[in-house]
Amino acid sequence: MLSKLSLTFGSRQILQDIIDKYPDRKFKLMQASEHSHNLALFDFSNKPTVFKSPVEYTVLGEQLDSEYRGILYYQSFQVDNDHQKILFNTLNKIIDNSNPLVNGQAFFQVDNKEESTTLVLLTALNDLDELMAWKKTDAFKQLDSFTTRDPNNTYYDEVYRPLM
Repeated sequence: MLSKLSLTFGSRQILQDIIDKYPDRKFKLMQASEHSHNLALFDFSNKPTVFKSPVEYTVLGEQLDSEYRGILYYQSFQVDNDHQKILFNTLNKIIDNSNPLVNGQAFFQVDNKEESTTLVLLTALNDLDELMAWKKTDAFKQLDSFTTRDPNNTYYDEVYRPLM
C-alpha cells in the first residue's frame, strides 16, 4: 500500500538521469498536457525521496493500479476552513467507491507546512476519452463546488500523459 508519493519537475535529460541512477524505483515520467513541454517524474516507490526539489505527499487513501497505466489526472484543492471537512469526506467517498472507468485513485495531503491544507486527488485512467466520461459521473460532480476559483477555493488540475 502506498503511504507517500513524491514528484519533481525538470528537463527530459535531468529526469532521465534520475531514472537511470535509481533503477529500483517505480518512476513514472509524465508530460503535462499535450501543448506543454513541462515534464514531471512521479516516484511511486513508497521510499524517501531522492529528488533535490521534491513535492512530497502523504497518502490519505488509495486504490491505485500497481502499474499506474494510462494518464494521470491531478487535481489540487485548497479550501477555507469551513469546507475542509466536507472536501475531505467527499474525497474519501470517491476513493472508497471505485468507478469502472478509473484504473485507480489516490488521495493526498501536501507535506510542506505552507501548503499542508492542500488536498490532492490523483486519478489514473486509460485515456482522455475515459477522463471525459468520468467527469460526467455523479462521483466527479460531487467535486463541483470545490473546483470554482474564488477567495475561498484554490483549485488546479492537470492531465499528465506517460512518456515511459
